[in-house]
Amino acid sequence: METLQSHGPLTLKEIKALWKRSSVNDEGKELATRTFANHVSAISDIFGIDIACDRSHNTYYIENLDDLCGNSVKEWMLDALCLSSLLNDSAHLRDRIFFENVPSRHKYLADIIQAIRDGKKMEIRYKSYYKTEEEAMIVEPYFLKEFKRRWYLYAYKGDPDGPHMYALDRMTMVDILPDDFTMPEEFTADDYFRNIYGVRVYPNMKRERVLLKAYGKQVLYFRSLPLHTSQQEVETHKDYSIFSYYLTTDYDFRQDVLSFGDGVEVLEPKELRKNMAQIIKRMNVNYKSNKK
Repeated sequence: METLQSHGPLTLKEIKALWKRSSVNDEGKELATRTFANHVSAISDIFGIDIACDRSHNTYYIENLDDLCGNSVKEWMLDALCLSSLLNDSAHLRDRIFFENVPSRHKYLADIIQAIRDGKKMEIRYKSYYKTEEEAMIVEPYFLKEFKRRWYLYAYKGDPDGPHMYALDRMTMVDILPDDFTMPEEFTADDYFRNIYGVRVYPNMKRERVLLKAYGKQVLYFRSLPLHTSQQEVETHKDYSIFSYYLTTDYDFRQDVLSFGDGVEVLEPKELRKNMAQIIKRMNVNYKSNKK
């Protein structure tokens, strides 16, 4: 898939030639036609992506690439499989490739994915940072989200407020129960997270238009890695650009904007600009003080 994405349509002969000199083909083995057919079948089963053959040129191409683009789970799976294969076949590079540590990536993640897949309720024990006592509860796991090196479970525990957010690294126990549950058909993760920045979701959260003014090289960073899916560059100038967003201006968003320092300025809404100025003023007081 990666080869066809980067090179475009290829004949089987060209694919075999690329495989022969691939960095993961240490032994220089030939790609058997049957093996190629098995890979095509597996890609269809795992990702739902069809590799078809244009008989007029005898070239293979990805027929429904749009089904992969924008599907975060499939893209994540593909990245993980490609990276795992590369590392397994290039062991000598292990000390030259570094990843961010995600403390919760191994903690209960497999069990929660299994419960989501099978539609099973779970019993969890959870130690919130805001409560002194650990809490035990039975929940219906709806979906997972990764954000800033943490995994979060969104699960329904029977109250009218809808799903609640639980960080996996604050769970002390997870047990899959035999009881089934069915997520409401009209309830989707896409709708739930629509125009949400970060992981915090509350009833009636306010979404609003935000204008950020980015200076210098920060413009290039925003263009290459948008801050949010709603990002649009609405003004372009020699020394700065203005980017528009439609999202929730919650704690996570404010913290990220502050992390850009003097490279980014909030223009609108005025209330957010005022709030950011107050935070910066308090920070300035802290740094001016002689406290140790």
